[in-house]
Order: sequence, then structure tokens, then C-alpha cells
Amino acid sequence: MTLNIQNIKQEQVVFLRNQDIFTTTQRGVTTANATGTLSGTKVITISKATVKNIRSITVAAVTKNLGTDYTANYNHASGCVITFGSNQTGDYVVSHDYGTDSIYPDFPRDDLSIDSYPRIAVDIMTVSTDAFGIGGSQFISDIIFTVVVYADDTDDIDGYIQAIKDAIRGNAKLFYYVNFVKPTITGPLIVSPDRSDEIMQRNTDFMAMFQEE
Repeated sequence: MTLNIQNIKQEQVVFLRNQDIFTTTQRGVTTANATGTLSGTKVITISKATVKNIRSITVAAVTKNLGTDYTANYNHASGCVITFGSNQTGDYVVSHDYGTDSIYPDFPRDDLSIDSYPRIAVDIMTVSTDAFGIGGSQFISDIIFTVVVYADDTDDIDGYIQAIKDAIRGNAKLFYYVNFVKPTITGPLIVSPDRSDEIMQRNTDFMAMFQEE
């Protein structure tokens, strides 16, 4: 599989949203079900501009899995577009969250008010790639990504960090776009620069290993 940074980052963001590290109230989202019936079709469109994560999909009472069975485009002009790998028939249920959110694939602006926290940022830090096998026709990569938690209470930050590590460690071999994820380092607690000395932050980093391409 070709290494795709956007897919890797989106999978981790959606995963953390689904783990309820923050409550839906803290995230500013609502959980809802999109339902209907498919008849030999491959696409479901949820006509909301603010769908943040798909929690689960069933078709004809069969659970569908990200990557293996479907992909999701959260940024389509029509809303959230779900595309299956093959035509689907039967009643479907798509559990999803929509709203504003506070778990993002980027870092918060310096001018956000304290009411915009707690917050989680996810980003790719480095990708190291080397030739794999004789001839150099294949490559193997390791990807380091960071998860940064921002909040105004140290105990809350440490609790969120532990919940994130437990969730990713418990699913280390179950992601689609990366083969295996391990925790690496957790950084110090620091006062977040340019945020009025009220918001603190701590990062915890992970390595996605053995990505062949």
C-alpha cells in the first residue's frame, strides 16, 4: 500500500474522536444515525457539512470496516461521502458525530479563548524511509506522529494522555493505514506559549512501523 500521510492522520483523528477521550459535550458534537436502504449501490452521502467521525456502519446487519470495506471523504462538497469497495444491498445504519469538535489534525491558533479548551491536536512529525530488499524496488517506512493535549488542569491533561496511550496501544495492530503502532515518548508538561499562561500542554508520540510500499 502506498504511504498516504493524509489517510494516516485522518484515521488517527477519527479513531481518537471515536474513543470518547473527550465527551461529546466537550467536543461540541452530536451523535446521530443516518439510515436508509441500498440496492446494489456503492455510495452513501450524509448531507451535513460538519460530520466529524463515523463511529460504525452496518449494511444488512453486517458491520463494515474502514479501508477493508469502505472509505470516507469528510470534506466533500455534498457532505460526508462514504464509498464501499463493492455494491451493497440492504438496510444501512451509519452512526456518526457532527458539530464543531475539539480534536483536530492540526494545532490550535494562539488567539483561541480559554473556552475553546480542552483540545487535542494530531500531526505527523517525521517519516523515515529506507530501501527494502535487493534492487531497491520496494521501501519500508516508519512514521512518527504526535498527539498534543491542551487544557487548564494538569490532572486532566495526564488523564487524557493516559487514555490516548491506552486506546492506541490496545489497537496497535488493528489500524488500516498503518500496520503497527507503538508509543515512544511522552513529553514534559509545559505552559502553552502565547495562551495567557492559563493553558498547559503535553505531547505523547507514537511510531507507526513497518510500512511497506
